[in-house]
Amino acid sequence: MWIRVNCLALWALWASAAIAQVTTSAGRSTEPGYWYAGVGLGSHFLGSVSSVTGAPYSAEEITESVQTLADGTHITHTSTTKVYRDSEGRTRTERPIGAPGVEGADTPVMTEIVDPVAHVRYMMNTSDKVAHKQTIESPGPRPFLKSTAVSASSSASAAPSAAPRKARETPDAEGPEITTERLGAQTIEGLTVEGTRQTITWPAGSRMGNDRPITSVSENWMSPDLKIMVLSKNHDPRSGEHTTRLVNISRAEPDLNLFQPPADYTVTEETREVLLH
Repeated sequence: MWIRVNCLALWALWASAAIAQVTTSAGRSTEPGYWYAGVGLGSHFLGSVSSVTGAPYSAEEITESVQTLADGTHITHTSTTKVYRDSEGRTRTERPIGAPGVEGADTPVMTEIVDPVAHVRYMMNTSDKVAHKQTIESPGPRPFLKSTAVSASSSASAAPSAAPRKARETPDAEGPEITTERLGAQTIEGLTVEGTRQTITWPAGSRMGNDRPITSVSENWMSPDLKIMVLSKNHDPRSGEHTTRLVNISRAEPDLNLFQPPADYTVTEETREVLLH
């Protein structure tokens, strides 16, 4: 039996979890410029919400983490999040809340609705049927920014980069070396996606205190058409393998009722405002 938890407390927990996920899986280091609208939700908890119009979709976001212990034991956690976006840029995210890797019919679900048309955002869960409403402050339209490494105008048959490109020189000898490669384009879940691979290497004797080099590798595959991340993979010897992928992608217009609280929910007004990009 699930213990009833205050929605605001769950909200804080979910925010912390999403921010942690940004640094380890779905939103981990990638080339700047892509706004994750509905996928890789960490940006929603960093004081900003992005809006993409004219590109409706719905999908399931599968996140899997596999940690390998020194004796070869594997610990695997998998979670499923439902995501929706309509043509006006409204988004809905349904994320289960509970022990890692445990999901079932009784698992409480935290739902976030962002409505840039009505300038509101709702946070609600199935435990207390309360929708916490916030006002979205909109400074005006802001164009979608494409990654400098992967152009949305690139051809679907673009060849991978011949050699890695160093993203930045490290003036601190104890800091990491970061390289970024363009991986060209491929089709995933029926969408043309463009990829980048980022390699971060901490040399032996770095400020981390490691006596051998530590290398983590991330791959991110973005859809320039829908402006979402479709597949993200990360390998880090410190935390294991992390994969986030979209499945069951539909480009049909979602039902408008999904972007407002159900009739049997109580709506409470919150004072904090959210900046809409």
